[in-house]
Amino acid sequence: MVNSEGLRAIDQFAANVGVDTGLLERAAVPDALAYGRANTPATDFTPLHDWSEREQWCLATGIYFEARGESYRGQVAVAQVIMNRVEDHRYPDTICGVVYQNQHRRNACQFSFACDGIPDRINEPAAWALAQEITQTVLNEDIYLTEVADATHYHATYVRPHWARNMDKLTQVGLHVFYRFKAGWLFG
Repeated sequence: MVNSEGLRAIDQFAANVGVDTGLLERAAVPDALAYGRANTPATDFTPLHDWSEREQWCLATGIYFEARGESYRGQVAVAQVIMNRVEDHRYPDTICGVVYQNQHRRNACQFSFACDGIPDRINEPAAWALAQEITQTVLNEDIYLTEVADATHYHATYVRPHWARNMDKLTQVGLHVFYRFKAGWLFG
């Protein structure tokens, strides 16, 4: 468990992160990379381990649309949930597969931005650059939040999803509450 001193260190690290202004360009991502989504900026990722540029883009997109208003720690926590799902046999084994799972089911997908019918536009270049930086940090395994170590679910504090009562609540980070599967419980 991260103590308050550790949390302050994470926030201090976040405050000192330099944003590469080259990442702020507003060029369109190729359709094959962006799942045909318009007006998304180009990425400038260096492939990490076995993660393709496309997979890195999907993680940054998930962070941006699910958590851009959260603290650095809150955005890392959301990224960690995505990665936990990639490692969980109940979910697709790719980042893009997890982020866009059931995107064809309006308001019934895994991450609401993927199926809410609202065009996904990157309108906050600094927030997009931070999402890309967090993607790099998480995929390089340079940061890990023990309080969401095995979390596979989260929701905003202002909603009460039906599945939450069947899971173990782990913690709250910002406006998101994080959960893991109860022992022996199979999802779906």
